[in-house]
Amino acid sequence: MIGVLGPKESELGHGTKRIIEELKKDFKKVELIPVIDVMLKADKNGIDAIYEKESIAKYEYIFPRIDSKRAQVGYPVMRFLDHMGVRKPYVAETILIAHNKFLTIEQMVKHGVPVPETYLTSSKESAKKILKKLKLPLVMKLLSGFGGEGVLMIDSQEAFNSVIQAMKILKQELLIEKYIPNPGEDIRGIVAGDEIIASYKRIAPPGERKANIHLGGRAVSYRLTPEMEEIAFRASKAIKSKLCAVDMIIGKNGPEVIEVNINFGLGIEKVTNINVARRITEFVKQEVKG
Repeated sequence: MIGVLGPKESELGHGTKRIIEELKKDFKKVELIPVIDVMLKADKNGIDAIYEKESIAKYEYIFPRIDSKRAQVGYPVMRFLDHMGVRKPYVAETILIAHNKFLTIEQMVKHGVPVPETYLTSSKESAKKILKKLKLPLVMKLLSGFGGEGVLMIDSQEAFNSVIQAMKILKQELLIEKYIPNPGEDIRGIVAGDEIIASYKRIAPPGERKANIHLGGRAVSYRLTPEMEEIAFRASKAIKSKLCAVDMIIGKNGPEVIEVNINFGLGIEKVTNINVARRITEFVKQEVKG
């Protein structure tokens, strides 16, 4: 029995629907568990995570689809599942790391994964000092943005000042990243255990530098180099997840990781003819056997 831990059915995205569709071909019972409906219990007998009056410990495997909107609710549920020994592709800590872009960068550095020069600040004065150091253009990111949203390409002093003013008003921390010159392309590799189950290049539309499919970019099949594969595996290990999408950009110093995503979409299937949901299902089957 497989439990898919994520949004309510009415809020399911295309990727989660595809994964459930493929899982149902191989497992007799696949149930959606809305993370918001999980009840956590702690008493003198220990702890338990309960859904519809039954312990989640009954599932052979839990497949989490916890996005940034559900991270705050999903973290304690996954923490309980960690303590209960429930099998799943990542631990609770992964949610905190993967949904915070700077914590992701920190973990990359700890594990020797190449990343662009990056700073975190909530100070207008510090941001100005960073600008002098990095020079324009540069990249600014909100810590919890996804799908290319919350990522700003800053080309002018005026744009920089506007973002800093908004940051001050909204009391937001900003991640400031050195811009890596490139033709508006990035590379994504999807890691599942000890395999790269899919990889492709995302190309930004004309006049745009962000290559996210969500923002109108297009994709083409692309085979990772051995160096990129090694980087993707190290990135997966760094965030403590057996399953994730690793985004890289190619600069003069070679590939560098710009993001790692545990809740990646599957819209790419139609473009590349890669049945990613099927390959994820094969990964889950191996996990269950193990």
